[in-house]
Amino acid sequence: MPLHVEGTGTLGEYAAENGAVAHSRSESRDDPLSVLDEEDRIFANEDLLRIDHVPDQNKIVGRNNQIETVARRLKPTISGGTGKGTLLLGKSGSGKTLVTRYVSREVVERGEENEVRIGRAVIDCAQRRSEVQTVIHLAKSLNDPEKTGITIPHSGIATGAYYDRLWSVIDELYDAIIVVLDEIDRLAPPDDVQNVPPEEADDSKLLMQLSRAGEENDVDASITVIGISNDLKYGDRLDTRVESSFSPDEIVFPAYDANQLGDILERRRDAYREDVLTDDVIPLCSAFSAQEHGDARRAIDLFRLAGEVARDNDAGKVTENHVRVANDDAEVTRIQDLIRGCPTQAKIAIAALATMDEFTDRSAFKATEMYRVYRAFAEAIDANVLGKKRITDQLREYETLKIIDMTRTSDGYREGTYLQLSLLDDSSLLLQTIGLDERCANIPIDGRMRQHLLSIVET
Repeated sequence: MPLHVEGTGTLGEYAAENGAVAHSRSESRDDPLSVLDEEDRIFANEDLLRIDHVPDQNKIVGRNNQIETVARRLKPTISGGTGKGTLLLGKSGSGKTLVTRYVSREVVERGEENEVRIGRAVIDCAQRRSEVQTVIHLAKSLNDPEKTGITIPHSGIATGAYYDRLWSVIDELYDAIIVVLDEIDRLAPPDDVQNVPPEEADDSKLLMQLSRAGEENDVDASITVIGISNDLKYGDRLDTRVESSFSPDEIVFPAYDANQLGDILERRRDAYREDVLTDDVIPLCSAFSAQEHGDARRAIDLFRLAGEVARDNDAGKVTENHVRVANDDAEVTRIQDLIRGCPTQAKIAIAALATMDEFTDRSAFKATEMYRVYRAFAEAIDANVLGKKRITDQLREYETLKIIDMTRTSDGYREGTYLQLSLLDDSSLLLQTIGLDERCANIPIDGRMRQHLLSIVET
């Protein structure tokens, strides 16, 4: 029976009360479009603070050894040869993707000087999530249909046929290929998924095909593969056959310290106009980001957000206070980015777990408990109620995003094993973020619902 709750106490109201949007203009303009004609008084070149911006080497900090090692692995491609398979390992924001993009770009340019046609494809495996989707995107990235006459459909043909078209594209257009598989571990099955032979995992099948393409005479061009993972133990999970054919060297990227983060931001200071930044802005951005495992992406993003806060409030300078406001807002923004576009059903399930964490004295819950709360939330907003297995499967994606921890555990012989769920992110921030969703905003979390939560947890 649906839990119908009237009055206040919805997730949307919780988001508003807790400031899901940390800053806004204090006064509205008579002509809101006047901003289009105004000179930006804060930023000189905001593009320098884009996360996907690849700077020149003099702006890359503390990664000379890694740049040199990656360059050595890719050097053979400059003359059309095959480089060395490589795994770049380290925490998020440690410079793995930046270094790879920078070095591979330079290698492609050197190849052009030698009249060697080098193709480069950087694939975000987190956005593909399967072998076939990754191959489709790889083929599309490298293809020029006007030159090859080859089309790459979104669906409708067998996986082997996609590989055949990929090989044809490569041989038609290139002498050598550099394939960068960012977050390659996202193609691997979750740790608690049983009965998936290593050789049947999507990452193993993909690496096997790419690393053996030349050996199997699928292509004449050389293929060099670089895998990037936040999981320092990812290489240990590879199938032995893949280990033999891919045979990767591992390069570990350490986290940045506060001084290195400060140096990174100093080298991007020219994103701002002269004399706009007060002296404490860069040190504070660096300090906040050093607390988050030395994540350079977070440091750059916070540096940019502080400027946006200052600009939106018509300030003449970017100050420490703008950094602090941006830091509060960045936490919500980070979570919004992580769960942006996720299905409503997954949002309801995450909201269920976050509500349990926020309003009870426990931090870990059985999947059956989460599911009962999920069902109450879904019924309260007239959403379809999915089965427990389907909801659990949807949550596995957010385990890989490091939002949720899912552990198979046991209470002893009489209880048997069960799946235990806990949050890796702040429950309040998750509730604020999900409360911004138009439909989830109506989820009731008032006193009656909280009492229902307690009865579930105490059962």
